[in-house]
Amino acid sequence: MLIQLKIENIALIEIIEINFEKGLNIITGDSGSGKSLILDSLNALFGGTNIPLKHLIRPGKDFCVIEAIFSSSFQINNWLISNGFEITSSELQIKRKSYKKNNKILSKYSLNDLPINRQSLEKLGGFLIDFAGQSDTFIFDSLDKRRLIIDDLCSQESRDTSERIKSIWGETKVLKGLMDEKIEFSRNQEEKNLAIKHMLKSLEEADLNSSEEILELELLENKLVNNLEINNSIKSSLENLNNFSHDEPSVTSLINQSIKILNKTADFDLKIQKFREKLLNIHADVEDLIFDLKSYLQEIENYESNLPEIQKRLFFLKNLERTFSLDLTQLIEKRDQLKTYFQQNDQGNEICRIKAQIENLQSNLNSLFVIQSTERKKIAKQLQNSVMSILSNLGLENANFSIQFSECKPSGDGIDDINFLFSANPDQKLAPLSNVISGGEMSRFLLAIKSSISKKPNTFFLDEIDSGLSGKSLFSLVELIKEISKNQQVLCITHQPFLAARGSAHFKVNKNVINGITYTSIAKLTTKNQRKNELIELIGGGSCEVNEYASRLLDRSAA
Repeated sequence: MLIQLKIENIALIEIIEINFEKGLNIITGDSGSGKSLILDSLNALFGGTNIPLKHLIRPGKDFCVIEAIFSSSFQINNWLISNGFEITSSELQIKRKSYKKNNKILSKYSLNDLPINRQSLEKLGGFLIDFAGQSDTFIFDSLDKRRLIIDDLCSQESRDTSERIKSIWGETKVLKGLMDEKIEFSRNQEEKNLAIKHMLKSLEEADLNSSEEILELELLENKLVNNLEINNSIKSSLENLNNFSHDEPSVTSLINQSIKILNKTADFDLKIQKFREKLLNIHADVEDLIFDLKSYLQEIENYESNLPEIQKRLFFLKNLERTFSLDLTQLIEKRDQLKTYFQQNDQGNEICRIKAQIENLQSNLNSLFVIQSTERKKIAKQLQNSVMSILSNLGLENANFSIQFSECKPSGDGIDDINFLFSANPDQKLAPLSNVISGGEMSRFLLAIKSSISKKPNTFFLDEIDSGLSGKSLFSLVELIKEISKNQQVLCITHQPFLAARGSAHFKVNKNVINGITYTSIAKLTTKNQRKNELIELIGGGSCEVNEYASRLLDRSAA
């Protein structure tokens, strides 16, 4: 609950300090006295904009301070721990100091004397205090706010699903951006790489396998060009080595004759035997040479000449060297380098991989969207029934409230477009809330929907929520507020004596003008007589009947 509120140099307020109590705290005062400044100051403390920044600091001052002390709770302690704050006390001291600097207004926020950013303080504020008044009508014009009301009522499992959707949606968005970048990069690279790709294509089509291919082809070309001369030289050599004609003795026949001659004397001389052995080895080598020559001769005689193809290949390779000003070895190296480059920079494969990831995430999202929407519709039905029941008790028996869903463009918040529709009378069609609801009806509707929300903060601030009500409707509203105040602290600005009399604590706001300067102050009404006099002012007169009525209201409240 809100224990204490200090306000210094805020708009009309110079300095006030309020110590609130449990239960129902009533705030009254003349119109324009500054009652709503208390609510607006609490709103500003948690980063709200109820007070425009240029009007925040009291004229003639260069700074302002809003400071509140709240009692903590198990839920709030969990929030503090999860957000990196140590729990050093059972109370929370929250402070906002704003000051002028270089024609600007700057603000610093603190929690238990430790700095805290505005965004975190806004979230913490949702656990500490909630506001309701006729000025809140606009919140129902916001799809995000309507969706948040439903989501806050969902189970932890459902909230975990919503967080997964946000996470996956964010991941998908990043991947889509990355894919677009790669597609654009690939398009740009495609233009830049046309010449390189043309070179790689030429080198791949050249089928380069050996850096010695030109040398090998030149040798083969030379052999084929001189094939006839080679053929003749082999035949001449064979005739010299193995000619059986008696006219021209051959090497083989001469060696054979020499072996026969040496055989005749080999038995007489060991050295002769060694010479014979050498001749026999020479004879064997000559026989092998003859065999090889004959085989080669047969090979080249049967060889189908492909000289034109060889010469064509030679011309192609040498022309390739001239075209790129690289020799064959360098061309092979260049081809391999370009292959590696395009493999490493193949955006097509990377784009396909990212696209597959996006499709997989999208499939998960579609499943989660259905789960989230189903849970939202179930919770919306429960909220709708609760609000309808409370509205009936508040004198709006013929009112109809409906929470309708339609599918919208998917986002990180899901696929649900949620609308709050209302009609006050049976013959009135359901329409968006802010289009058809009156001030008095809105007061009761706000109280009905806020009291139906399970995620209730410790403190509930109602700003003239009873405006425009009377009779049975007012009585029902007061009874509901009193019921809420049993479990929550309620701060209530009112002009209704009937509601003011029911408060556990009563504060009076006064406005005074001293030397042309306006001052707003607040005082706690501690005695029955002080409270009765305030009720008399609210009723509007000091007659005997009014005095008696004010006394009866206080007595009834005390009973």
